[in-house]
Amino acid sequence: MNILAIIIIVLVLGMVVGNIMLLKHTAKFSMKRLNQDPIEIAKETLAQRKQDQDK
Repeated sequence: MNILAIIIIVLVLGMVVGNIMLLKHTAKFSMKRLNQDPIEIAKETLAQRKQDQDK
């Protein structure tokens, strides 16, 4: 019974530490592109393709 409890505690601590590390890692990313409107992204992509075809 003690071994099972230790395994469960280690797994839970591993998940908590993993989630904290993931949060620290994702905090470094810029949120600019994630907050941008999908329609604006589509317009920019379309304009870029049109410029590439005109060349």
